[in-house]
Amino acid sequence: MSVPAQPSPLRGGAGGLTFTLGLVAAVGVVVYAAWLAITAVAAASGMGTTAAEHVSGTVVGAIHRGGAIHQGTAVRPATPPATPAGSTLAFDQLWTSGNGNTVVAGVPTVGISAVTGESMIQVPVTLTNNGERDWNPASTGFVGTLNQAPVAESTEGDWMYRSPIAPHTSVTLNKIFLGKPGQFDLKVNTPDGVASFAGAV
Repeated sequence: MSVPAQPSPLRGGAGGLTFTLGLVAAVGVVVYAAWLAITAVAAASGMGTTAAEHVSGTVVGAIHRGGAIHQGTAVRPATPPATPAGSTLAFDQLWTSGNGNTVVAGVPTVGISAVTGESMIQVPVTLTNNGERDWNPASTGFVGTLNQAPVAESTEGDWMYRSPIAPHTSVTLNKIFLGKPGQFDLKVNTPDGVASFAGAV
């Protein structure tokens, strides 16, 4: 009696299939790990594309391209042109000196002194040092006129402010003059020119 021939198992059998699947999985893991590494490097490069230092409006950067570092030049916000000499501005307008320093005299208001009961004109004046050296307010004078007549500055305001204004910073002084409503003019005499403001109060 003859026994029917048994089909021969596939070469390698289930063990070969397991080995092949394991090899594919291992290659997949290696490819995935490589992809993660490339993504991490790309993300780090993207975050460091521009390493910028902001110092009061100044940007100094290092730009990474293809592994090289290129030093960026200092970039400053556009400085408005200097206000022409002899100009008189409305209050709340920006006066710019030749070296870029600015003065803004805010809109004046009239009130009554709580100390003396006198009528007073109060005006906030913002001095901004855009230069590289301290601006000493002792070298800056304030002259107020009301209806073209000089008015005295009150000691109730910031009339004795003497702290240096550091580069790239501002200070706002509360200037108070004795006076009533009328046409008020303010001249701010700076080392770099005279900022003139005028308007009705």
